[in-house]
Amino acid sequence: MLILNWISRILLGLVGVLFIILAIGFLFSTKESAANVGLDISTLTGYATVRADMSGYFIVSGGILLYASIRKFAHILWPVSLLIIAAYIGRLITIFVNGYDTASFTPMIIEAVIVGLIIYAQKYWDIDVKRDDK
Repeated sequence: MLILNWISRILLGLVGVLFIILAIGFLFSTKESAANVGLDISTLTGYATVRADMSGYFIVSGGILLYASIRKFAHILWPVSLLIIAAYIGRLITIFVNGYDTASFTPMIIEAVIVGLIIYAQKYWDIDVKRDDK
């Protein structure tokens, strides 16, 4: 169990770093970063929305993931789970209402894996914390 906990901490920490890098991209390379995720921005409002919403989502989620992984604080991961689950539901609604594109399945798989890792962390990281306290 200890090895799996370390692996999950490393993976979630790496996801946190990746999210922070994505956030920085949305802040400073807005048009390119938006295009990479399929967004076409052509107005100042579009730029502002991508900078605010996308960078906010990723910087907060990434920061929580990274901090929780370093400190082994699985109990603070629930907001990230909720954000990712909400995004996943949005993707499902898009599939049902507008149809699907094969490109949309990759982010859904990634989101499901991240939530799975968070669920694992919330279930098992505390066991190691209790062992470490003894």
